[in-house]
Amino acid sequence: MMPPPESSGFAYQNVPTDTPVPSWMGSFIMKARITRSGTDLWRKPNRDTCTCPVLYTKPTPPFTQASVLVALLPNNSPGLLEWDQGGLVIFAGQKWVKAGIEYVDGNTVASSVAASVDGADWSLIELPHGTIDLKVRFEKTGSTGLMVMFEDPMTLEWKKLRELNWFFAGVDEKSVKVGVYASRPVDLPYERGRQLDDSLRVEFEGLEIW
Repeated sequence: MMPPPESSGFAYQNVPTDTPVPSWMGSFIMKARITRSGTDLWRKPNRDTCTCPVLYTKPTPPFTQASVLVALLPNNSPGLLEWDQGGLVIFAGQKWVKAGIEYVDGNTVASSVAASVDGADWSLIELPHGTIDLKVRFEKTGSTGLMVMFEDPMTLEWKKLRELNWFFAGVDEKSVKVGVYASRPVDLPYERGRQLDDSLRVEFEGLEIW
């Protein structure tokens, strides 16, 4: 295992300006808060949503690989909410990919979204019931491809989540940004007149980027 990257090369997006970057990138927690419009990273034709907390760096070209163990740590109330998620994210020009663990229909899934200029699509694989953490990895393949993988919680074997042969095509690698995100897209901040606890905590361990 490589040592974690230096924190001095990281910056936040979509968090208060006085939020300090973790002093050690080997283990840290990010929070995704409930707002009336949620905090999300998504794209529809002619509409971009990038409101979730992101902690990123610009790796020295060429980007090769990134991996992290990500865990969802909800408070007792309201617990996990639909689409709560966290994981790795990579931006390359107008394209981006995110991959991690997400709560969908009462269970966690290995989830990935790939966005091009035309919109985004979503893929998922159901995880064993009760899984709250997942290791995910991005790996550059050839000159233009990106492989998205996750570690199977049962076998501890790496499995493909998706393969994007087009991701780095036409991209200036100096523009690539890689990091982690935490997201609570739910847009219902009140339940029966009571404000919900606003903090989904997402823990990251063993971050590697090179």
